[in-house]
Amino acid sequence: MRRILSLLLLLASPMALAETVAQPEVATRLINLPTHLGPGPSTLEVTFTHRFLQTVSDAGGADLFGLDSAANVGIGLGLGLGHGLSAEVYRSSFFKEWEGSVKWTAARQSGAFPLGIAVRAGGDYRGAARLHDRWSGFVQAVLTRRVGTHLDFFVVPMFATDTPTLTNAANLGVGASLHLVRGWDLSAEAIPGNRDGPHAELAWSAAVTKRVPGHAFLIYLGNSPATTVDLLVGSDYPAGFKSGDIRLGFNLIRRF
Repeated sequence: MRRILSLLLLLASPMALAETVAQPEVATRLINLPTHLGPGPSTLEVTFTHRFLQTVSDAGGADLFGLDSAANVGIGLGLGLGHGLSAEVYRSSFFKEWEGSVKWTAARQSGAFPLGIAVRAGGDYRGAARLHDRWSGFVQAVLTRRVGTHLDFFVVPMFATDTPTLTNAANLGVGASLHLVRGWDLSAEAIPGNRDGPHAELAWSAAVTKRVPGHAFLIYLGNSPATTVDLLVGSDYPAGFKSGDIRLGFNLIRRF
C-alpha cells in the first residue's frame, strides 16, 4: 500500500508543478511598441526610457560607446482603470514632447481564443521652440500570438496624423519576445522605413530584460533613439539614423 501511495505521489507531482508554474509575463511595453496588455486595475506603472544619442562606433571607448553622450530621456505614468482599460502620460526630452494615450485590451490570449487584441489611441504634443506643427493624433492596434509556451509575436499597425515631415502617415511594427527561465526575456522589434519619407530607414531594436515582482529592467540596442508614436510611424527622426547604427539605452519599469 505504501509503494502504491508513493507511486501516485510521484506521478502527481509533475502535474501539480505544471499547474502552479506561472505563464511567462507579458509587459505593457515590448521595447518601444505597446503590447496588448495594460497595468492591472488600480495599478500605477512608472516607466523610464533612455536612448543615448551617440552611436557606439562614433563614440568608441573614449566616450564609453555612447554612455557619455546626451540622451533622449522619457518618463511615463500609467494607470490601470479596470475592464481592460488603462491610461498613460509620457514625456520625452526630445522635442519636449508629451504623449497621452488610452489603451483598451479587447481580448487576452487563452486556449479558446489564441489572440491578444488591443487598441491604443492618443495624441502627441511637441513643445520645443520654433516648431510649427505641434500636435499629432495617433491610433495603434496590437495583435499578439503566443507560439508554444514561451514565444510571443506582435503585429502593430499604426497611424499618425502628423510626423516631423509627413501628414496622415501609416506604418506597421512587428516584434517578438522569447521568455527564458528566472524572469529573463529576449526581445526584438522592427519598423520599416516609411515609404512616404524621402530618407526613411528601417528602425530596429533588440533587448534583454530581467523581470522581478513589480520591476522590469531592459537593456536596449538599436539604431533609432525615437520613443514616441509620431517619430516611430514616420521613420523621420529629425537628427536621422542609419540602418547600421547601434545605440545603447534602457527601459526601467516599476509597478505599484
